[in-house]
Parts: sequence; C-alpha cells; structure tokens
Amino acid sequence: DFKGQINYGDRPPPDAQNVIRIDLMTIGENTQSLLPYLVRRAASNFPVMLFTSKNCPPCVTARNFLNQRGIPFAERTIESSDDSMEFKRLTGAEGVPVAMLGTKPMIAFDPDEWNNGLDAAGFPQKSQLPPTFKQEPARPLTQKTTAAAAKQ
Repeated sequence: DFKGQINYGDRPPPDAQNVIRIDLMTIGENTQSLLPYLVRRAASNFPVMLFTSKNCPPCVTARNFLNQRGIPFAERTIESSDDSMEFKRLTGAEGVPVAMLGTKPMIAFDPDEWNNGLDAAGFPQKSQLPPTFKQEPARPLTQKTTAAAAKQ
C-alpha cells in the first residue's frame, strides 16, 4: 500500500493504484504448476513411475487405469538386459507392470491395491487434470551413452 506495507487478500484495497498482481500459474515448474493443488502435492510427495514392456496387455490396462484416474506418471520400458537388471534392483519384481508410488513398489496390476495406494498417497479419486495435460512419452529405463557423449 502507500505506506509500504504488504497485505495479502482476495480483494484489492480500496486505493488499488499500485497493486502488484501475482499469477500463480507461472510460479514453480512449468508442468507441475499447471496441475491442481491436490495432484501437485501428491505427485511431489509420491511420484509415480510405471514400468512396462512392449506387447504387454496388462501394461496397457495399468497405463489406461492411471490415465483415467488422472495420475501424472513417468513411464519406463524394459527393453534390454540392462533394463531388466536395473528394474529388478529397483523394484524386486520379476515381471511388469509395476508402479512405484514414491519408494513403494506396487507389483502386478491389481486395481483395488493400486487405488488404495493412490488414495493413501493423497491423489484425488477422480481425474482433476486439465484437458491440455499430456503425459511424458515412455522411454527405456537405461540408456547407453556413446564414448563421445561420455567425454562431453
């Protein structure tokens, strides 16, 4: 205000000539800031990573389940023996799909178990994602680096 005091509120002061407006959509990370608060909070405390493989019908079902529930997640595919070894080390599981909810693996797709885990993590039960939200594309769990890239 004119006295140099900072006031927070949902209405501008009566003498609103030098008011600074803060756009909350531009604060924070680009994608995370566009998410609703409940989703953003749950995803920051319990990030979800889905492990899948090609030609895996249960993996498609698990992916569709997370998308319908409105869960932002990262997807990693198991394509090589290096991927398999790293996958087993991370999750302790032998097969896919597996979802990591924070540090807890949810092994094999069981909608009731996955719903219970997502509820406990604080994710909303119905999708609150904006229509413009896009999941990041799936990528291999491990990636080989070339000698030239390693030197850089």
